[in-house]
Amino acid sequence: MLLSSHQSRRRPLGRAATRVHALRRPVPALAPIAAALVLAAALLLVAAAAAHGQRGPRDSAAYVTRLGQDTIAIERVIATRDSIIGEVVDRYPKTERFTYAARLTPAHEIVGYTIAFYRAPTADGTVSASMHVDFRNDTAHMTVYRGDKSQSSTVAVPASAVPMNEPSYGILQSVVDRALAARGNRVGYSAVYLPGLLMKGSAEADARDDTVRIDTKDDPVRAVVDGYGRIQSLTDVGGTMQAIVTRIPWPDLARWTTGFVARDANGASLGNLSPRGTARATIGDATLTVDYGRPMKRGRDVFGGVVLWDHVWRTGANAATGFVTDKDIVLGGTRIPAGSYTLFSLPSRTGWKLIVSKRTGEWGTEYDSAADFARIPMRVSSAPRPVEQFTIGIAPAGPAAGVMTFTWDTTVGTLPVRPASRSGS
Repeated sequence: MLLSSHQSRRRPLGRAATRVHALRRPVPALAPIAAALVLAAALLLVAAAAAHGQRGPRDSAAYVTRLGQDTIAIERVIATRDSIIGEVVDRYPKTERFTYAARLTPAHEIVGYTIAFYRAPTADGTVSASMHVDFRNDTAHMTVYRGDKSQSSTVAVPASAVPMNEPSYGILQSVVDRALAARGNRVGYSAVYLPGLLMKGSAEADARDDTVRIDTKDDPVRAVVDGYGRIQSLTDVGGTMQAIVTRIPWPDLARWTTGFVARDANGASLGNLSPRGTARATIGDATLTVDYGRPMKRGRDVFGGVVLWDHVWRTGANAATGFVTDKDIVLGGTRIPAGSYTLFSLPSRTGWKLIVSKRTGEWGTEYDSAADFARIPMRVSSAPRPVEQFTIGIAPAGPAAGVMTFTWDTTVGTLPVRPASRSGS
């Protein structure tokens, strides 16, 4: 959920994809545009109030999201008893602005949602695409608007569904509020990445401290709240986010936007956070190919930090790391028949193992030990200097031998590779 070496589950409809409005009843086609104007006006009013030191009926909050040393988003949020509205400027692949609004029940469940993307990141930008979602009867009723065209669809979701568009996290205040109301007991929570990716989990406010746990299969999010139950920070150690969200004073979003846009113009945009990479080589008569995501160090402690010890790692980012050999090979002493595989790894302080899985095409967190073909011990050594971007290499080491390397930060994992003999080894 909170973004990671993983480049996230955001914008499933495309970069300028969505715009959604929080209403209890379906709305006519022109309503999303009008809603965007109302939302923008509300944000401006709250900004003016914040500038004069006034406090709204519930809370006006702002957050900075950082991935390591890089600031990736600034978010302003207004939370009331029955709504959460927000405005976000994010930096990847380049600067973009979007606004959102959610309408809540008295039990803090979301019954409607609207998100609007703009053609330009400045405050006077026009809406490029939008979505309206009405949640009722365990179903999300969605309408996407692009220019004068619209398209509607539905997807089954539980009542606890929270629409997410990373790197925006202010909407999680609704989950925190439900958990605090049931302190000491778990409440249902499902992150829905529209139009249809659903990640089920739960949330629980710790009865002993100021922490709210918001968990799905992939993300152990921890929210720290103040005495009023307001989110102060969010972290996701060991999850797919790996970013840190911190509450800040109400920001001058125009100033931040100007700075981000200037970086884009100077060729310093963040780009894809974990772009795909390919390693390919011919070893003897075998051609080996690896397709993988390439996360960045970004000033973080990688092994034992971004990648936890003794936990299966996707050996990359985002979609699982694919491995193809067109001939039988011997990898680190283990015979691998020609075919397609997925590579995972199990890093440990006492040694590493490369996991070769027979399952293919999955997301990087969808590891299933039942599909293991082999677990192969790796030789681990130290790099002479920190390596910023995770790199897999395959290089010949003689006429019929080679080496496969996995390098990130100050760690290098190595496995010898050679063609398998026709006699079987």
